[in-house]
Amino acid sequence: EMAARAGSKRAAEQEESGKGSKSSPSKKKPRPLEQVSKFGGMTEEEVCKMLLPDHLKPGLDIVFIGINPGLYSAYLGHHYCNANNHFWPCLYESGLVPKKLTYKEDAEALDYGIGLTNIVPRTTRGANELSRKEIREWSKVMIERMKELSPLVACFNGKGIYELFSGKKCVVGLQQETLPDTDTVVYVMPSTSGRAATYPRRVDKLKFFNEVKELRDDLKRKRQTEGVVASGAVTSPEMPGSRGLPGSPSEDGLEPTAADRQQACTVGVSQSKSIESSRESDASTCTGTHNSVIPNVAL
Repeated sequence: EMAARAGSKRAAEQEESGKGSKSSPSKKKPRPLEQVSKFGGMTEEEVCKMLLPDHLKPGLDIVFIGINPGLYSAYLGHHYCNANNHFWPCLYESGLVPKKLTYKEDAEALDYGIGLTNIVPRTTRGANELSRKEIREWSKVMIERMKELSPLVACFNGKGIYELFSGKKCVVGLQQETLPDTDTVVYVMPSTSGRAATYPRRVDKLKFFNEVKELRDDLKRKRQTEGVVASGAVTSPEMPGSRGLPGSPSEDGLEPTAADRQQACTVGVSQSKSIESSRESDASTCTGTHNSVIPNVAL
């Protein structure tokens, strides 16, 4: 009888112990995760309906071209606004702009001859949501816009972006082909995203921005030289490197190249010989008051 009572007591204690473990507060049920939106309460579907404004105008030096707006850029309304993107630091460190700009001042890039746009205007979570047909159709639209705006350089921000645009493989750097049906030079740089695998660091990307700046400066010198030649401007032979000739410093402070200086010297010598020849001819055929005539030399 005593053994039976002891067994019953142990059974009762075990039952109570089991109840206690089931109701123990040590293992709380996880609370449902709160849905916190980084888009001010907007859903991704709503953000995808937003558009990112272009910053373009005629006669720009460089137009940077992306593939299409991401969610964050569309939501904020600015280009390259992700904190991990190296676009804005590299733009300043390369000397393409004289002051530090952030994504909030992206419209100010126009003041320094730099434009910003994308091939496809539609906002998506990722570029993989774009169809090839969509990219081809919007590429045609972009080419027509570049024809109207005539920038010196079209810089594609990402090797994959240009390959989608052109439909062929490429290497980063200056491309042999211009934009179709334009004189706009094409440069392809690695993506400025911090997640780019090949060039993940900012210093890795800076060299490409430096190359773009050199390309811009060379093209501006060439355009200025062609403008002087087209105008038929003549400089004094005593100053074969004066302003207006290829060997002179330009108004924007660009230094002449060795080829420019050589061309300036050649032009100056040609002018001197032409003027001397004209003076000798006038002296042998004219009497009375002598009027020196400087020939209209084509540069």
